[in-house]
Amino acid sequence: MLKKILLGALLLMLLLAVGLFLWARAVFTEDAVRTALADQLSKALGQPVKVASIAATIYPRVTVNLGHVTIGEPATIQVRTLHVGADVRALLSRRIEHARLELSGAHVELPLPDFSIGSGSTTPGSSAPSAPPVEIVSIDEIVLRGVEIVSGGRTLTGDVEVVPEGNALTLRRVSLLADNARIEVTGRIADLSGPVGSVAIKAGALNFDRLLAFADAFASGAGMRPASAPAATPHAGGKPGAATAAPPMNIAVSLDADRATMGALTLDKLAGKARLTAETMTLEPISFGVFGGRYNGSLVFALGAVPDFRLNATLAGIDMATAAEFAGSPGTITGRLSGKLNLSGRGMDAASVMKGTHGTARVDIVDGVIKNLGLIRSVIVATSGRADAVGAGGGSRDEPFKTLGATLTLAGGTASTENLRLESKDLLLAAGGTVRPDGTSINLRGQVQLSDELSRQAGRDLVRYTQQEGRVTLPATITGSAASPQVRIDVADVAKRALTNRATEEAQKAIQKGLHGLFKKK
Repeated sequence: MLKKILLGALLLMLLLAVGLFLWARAVFTEDAVRTALADQLSKALGQPVKVASIAATIYPRVTVNLGHVTIGEPATIQVRTLHVGADVRALLSRRIEHARLELSGAHVELPLPDFSIGSGSTTPGSSAPSAPPVEIVSIDEIVLRGVEIVSGGRTLTGDVEVVPEGNALTLRRVSLLADNARIEVTGRIADLSGPVGSVAIKAGALNFDRLLAFADAFASGAGMRPASAPAATPHAGGKPGAATAAPPMNIAVSLDADRATMGALTLDKLAGKARLTAETMTLEPISFGVFGGRYNGSLVFALGAVPDFRLNATLAGIDMATAAEFAGSPGTITGRLSGKLNLSGRGMDAASVMKGTHGTARVDIVDGVIKNLGLIRSVIVATSGRADAVGAGGGSRDEPFKTLGATLTLAGGTASTENLRLESKDLLLAAGGTVRPDGTSINLRGQVQLSDELSRQAGRDLVRYTQQEGRVTLPATITGSAASPQVRIDVADVAKRALTNRATEEAQKAIQKGLHGLFKKK
């Protein structure tokens, strides 16, 4: 008996399931329903929506499956299957309430078409349209599985879950894969018409080139705006009021990435705040590791195919050996740099950035070595007249220093300075002139002053005839490149100063002798 009861219950459930399935098919798979749903989606989005096929299932809930859905003209959004989940009561009312939309195999190309939110609403006094065979009343959740987002020829893939809230939505979960790196996004868009809102981005790796391209493509589209009312809303007194304008795009972004790339530049532990508008992406404050040191300040990018940028920041602990290698002059300098930058430019790769950057910078490098400079050697050779006279540490052409600092003005790929100062144990160099940041050209002119110790070792005559403030002081020029600098001591100027100092010395002796004779006669 129990077996018969169980078998009967099973048959009854099967019959109910089959009946429910047939009922769902009868209600939701008519061609009129496909056309009506496409029309409702078109009015809701303000863009043409086409649906190639329609089907229905009942497990795990009543679901209408729209096949090969396209949005826009041309179709920048394509969906392999759009699943519209509904309650069983939708079979009776033919009204889909609290629906769950799931898009499988969605393909989105940026920029987005001009979505006009709510353009399908009727105005007071207009004739009511005939009742559709099936109506989508409300949507509680939108899920995109395996979505592809294409921007500038680059593709991001992943899943998106959002909760619509009228003209707003909550990004419950956005998980995208780009360059084998996962990007997680959460947040809320408070006004889709801008859009306006705030989001948080966390990533293992972030590619700024792609982020800027994505932002530019997103901002370039007309975006999402509420449809303008066909007639202005009357104010008190019967005068029509102006239609409400859509707010400008304004999205606040919190950034947190273990590493990031900007052109060929690799950044570590990036954290900061960003703001995206239709014209710019502003990162302030922004902090990241670069060349073994730290960048703290702001970055502003003007969106475009080749972005303009402005930066205002402080640097600390930058490894000059790594920075010089990145700039194209490996093995030319060591030390740790700190400084303050206020620069503007264009581009993302090192060559275009160096060529187009302008502004000011204050840089100070400590405890380093300039390879192959040979200041001491040049001084010794020039003052002795012998190429083999290389004592007092002059045997090496590498120039160690305690500090090297300058205030730089950058323009046209060249940095100029009037106060370059290098201090080491053996000498002080004060110079002005120009250098190219990539190290391909140096043109400096100034004075080399030997330390007290080396001045004492230089001999009385050299000190007498070249001294300034009691130290041997020699005019010098540095030309060439960072890889092969050329130091020249101006011997003619040394001789001229020697004659001047000798004449001054003889004049002082004559004056002293004359005064001595004058007082002796008395």
